[in-house]
Amino acid sequence: MTNKCTHAIGVDLGGTYIKAGVVDSTGKLLRQSRVSRETEVEKGCDAVVGNVVGAANEALEKSGLAWDAVCGVGVGSPGVFDPVTDMLVLAPNLACLVGRPLPTLIEKKLGRGLPIHLENDANCAAFGEKWAGAGRDAKNIVLFTLGTGIGGGIVIDGKLWRGARGSAAELGHQCVEVNGLPCGCGNRGCLEVYASATGMVRRFIEAVRQGRDSALAPRVKSNQKVTARIIHEAAVAGDELAKEIEDQTGRYLGIAVVNMINVLDPEMIIFSGGMTASGDALLNPIKEEAARRACGLGLKGVSIVFGKLGNDAGLIGAAGCAFSRSGISA
Repeated sequence: MTNKCTHAIGVDLGGTYIKAGVVDSTGKLLRQSRVSRETEVEKGCDAVVGNVVGAANEALEKSGLAWDAVCGVGVGSPGVFDPVTDMLVLAPNLACLVGRPLPTLIEKKLGRGLPIHLENDANCAAFGEKWAGAGRDAKNIVLFTLGTGIGGGIVIDGKLWRGARGSAAELGHQCVEVNGLPCGCGNRGCLEVYASATGMVRRFIEAVRQGRDSALAPRVKSNQKVTARIIHEAAVAGDELAKEIEDQTGRYLGIAVVNMINVLDPEMIIFSGGMTASGDALLNPIKEEAARRACGLGLKGVSIVFGKLGNDAGLIGAAGCAFSRSGISA
């Protein structure tokens, strides 16, 4: 128990699960406070808000702290939101929340009079890695989140860069194939289509169906599930097609790295998300392609690394945003 505001609650709001935890002012997550519960999007906005509040309450209870120790709640959500109205304007996996004032709804249901800060989930991950992870000693970083899709966050001079309309850092929607496949965003040839876990699996399955040999071919032909992890494991075991597809994924990401270096000149490029479990098998081709394409100073002075906070980056960053919203340095 404490009467001093020393902690914030971070919430990582996903289309399937909500994760929450209590974080101190140095960016340390109180491990015993980490909770997870289903989002239950199919039940509508009120249910989702109730689950966010329930997760926040449970996290604080497990932490052993009282509410007077909490300065605010940060919520990281996928999608694009209007920074003026705090309303989600685009969120394919959270459609029931679009057009709703999420922070106001959470604040009202929580009933604690605390500020609620809504931020894009990839921005939260970037802020978390800058504050307490791999980017702690860098002022300018670019972060890619690699999973079902590809998101991004940008920190310039130590602060999140949201752009003029709050929708900056959609890094998965930069074009890497001019006449490429259509993307869900309406464009063609986006990085997300080719280098996300979904894109990696699609390219592998297409290659097998076009006659390429692989130990995973029977799985593909019998319509069994294929994942990016399964492809990586096959590559490690010596499957040539799997290794080729994984290398291609890294090269597409290497192109994106050079794009960011040419535009923003950051000190550090960070990759986070489930695909980073592939380790050097993914990181090495990223670096090799980036080195091959870089101009000017090349990669001198630029670190290309995996994040250090793992799956906690989003909720730690969300808590950090809550500290900042409350006027406490994070």
